[in-house]
Amino acid sequence: MAAYIIVNYQVDNPELYGEYMQGAAGALGIGDGAELVAFDTESEVVEGDTAGHQTVVIKFDSKEKAREVWESEAYQAVVGKRHDATSRHFAVLVNGFGD
Repeated sequence: MAAYIIVNYQVDNPELYGEYMQGAAGALGIGDGAELVAFDTESEVVEGDTAGHQTVVIKFDSKEKAREVWESEAYQAVVGKRHDATSRHFAVLVNGFGD
């Protein structure tokens, strides 16, 4: 069953975030087993008050594959830049419907 990682944050340091972006796509396997479903820099909060303005949705073949990629050395080597460049961030891993 497909799974999705949904990440939301407020970019506070665009330069450092750009450095993160340079390594993140490859480390997450975008185009090579993972699909970038959404990348929205103008997300609108319709409920709650902790979300940032940028949302990213990535589709993986399974929760296990998503977790493997998320916890990989390659991604862990770059994710700290996103943490340092953003605030109000969260990430969730969710199952899709029976794909």
